[in-house]
Amino acid sequence: MNRILHITLALLILIAVPALAESEDTPTVAVTQWTESMELFMEYPVLVTDQQGRFIIHLTILDGFQAILDGSVLLSFRGPSGTSHQVSADELLREGIFTPSVSLTKPGAYDFDLTYTGPGASSTFHISDFVVYDSAGAIPTEPDGEAVDEIVFLKEQQWKIPFATSSANVREIKSAAWAIGEVMPSPTAYVEIVAPVDGVIQVGGADDLALPGSHVARGDVVARMIPPLQGNGWAESQLALAQAERNFERANRLRERDAISVREFEEAQNEYLARKAGHQRLEGSGSDGILSLTAPINGQIIDWQVRPGQRLQAGDKLMAIADPSIVWLKINVYENDFRSLGTPVGAYIHTSGEYSGWEIPESEMRVLTTGGALDPVTRTIPVLIEVTNTSGHLTINESTPVELYASEGVMATAVPRSAVYEDEGLNVVFVQAGGESFAKRVVKVGPRQGGWVSILDGILPGDRVVIRGGYHVKLASTSKEIGHGHAH
Repeated sequence: MNRILHITLALLILIAVPALAESEDTPTVAVTQWTESMELFMEYPVLVTDQQGRFIIHLTILDGFQAILDGSVLLSFRGPSGTSHQVSADELLREGIFTPSVSLTKPGAYDFDLTYTGPGASSTFHISDFVVYDSAGAIPTEPDGEAVDEIVFLKEQQWKIPFATSSANVREIKSAAWAIGEVMPSPTAYVEIVAPVDGVIQVGGADDLALPGSHVARGDVVARMIPPLQGNGWAESQLALAQAERNFERANRLRERDAISVREFEEAQNEYLARKAGHQRLEGSGSDGILSLTAPINGQIIDWQVRPGQRLQAGDKLMAIADPSIVWLKINVYENDFRSLGTPVGAYIHTSGEYSGWEIPESEMRVLTTGGALDPVTRTIPVLIEVTNTSGHLTINESTPVELYASEGVMATAVPRSAVYEDEGLNVVFVQAGGESFAKRVVKVGPRQGGWVSILDGILPGDRVVIRGGYHVKLASTSKEIGHGHAH
């Protein structure tokens, strides 16, 4: 009796639970899609009516290329005769992966939408050509294709490293001239602080002396001096002003009697006005026998030639202040490049790192001079531009590699520079064939502009290429695996 009961229960369980569609012989489908904010990579078995199939859904947030950590997915199916079916899942198998099971009762073509909703992100993906068959024998046999070298790089590997992909697109690429640029202060935003009289640098507190590299505002005290009681100092300046004032008053009296020439009167007047202006500037900056030197402009201390207690003579340079928000960039362009350059319409500054840098748009630069004399040693011709440097990327007195852009450009398929790698003397990119599969393509590169490089042959617009983390894909390519698959 017990045996009959066990058999009956087993039959009931088989009737109540649909058979799983997955088996070694069941063909599977892989789907990779992107929205502006997310990537979907999904694998599922071809479904047969009334049989369950497990959908393995990988979801990636493109900003930072991170696996989703929370949220839910809704799978919506609209099938023959208007039938509809929905399956939802809000528990992750592990980070980035949902694995809902689906069973559909009617054969035919379905509209299939997958919607993810989570904290800070949501996207809907439409999966086309989704068909349910009435039996396993009705599933069409896929023709055997040619074996293709495929680089397997799993989502779990991608999520653990800095990684990103992007679509190749058509954009204008201007021809460029490569050269070395020297960053200089703009003369209109540069001033040197010199000792106006003889004296000694005095430091009694933290604010008595501006330090190199510090930012100062107009009127800020940058140094304090103790002028000597004699010599070319403050006292002598006072005496010289008093003498110039007496000479000017005497010249005025003589002029009223026509006892002095116009030239002699103007000399006395000019001497008095100059002495007065210079002394007023010193007098307004001093107290208790200490002379305060102030910054005449807003800027940064870029040169510093002073130390506490230092003895100075009038005219000695103490420091220089420059406003780094406006700089001059002197670029020595090779003569062959100069002939085809014309008037530059933009520039790209290379920084440390093979592909790092930033672009100066035409709106933030002004060409001051081009041409002039050819340097007979370096065979270069100078180009001088003024750059709006509010971002502070350029540092005064540095030398940096620069690309200057000509006005004429061409439309071309382009990818970020970081997508191109050197491999055995060839330029290659890694094209994403699927969510976890990549192909190495040899490409012919053309002109570069900013962070972009034109591709003359090897890929097409719309191809998705690895732009970050490609070195890891390159390492994975050495395994030379054909096909792939893994269990979750």
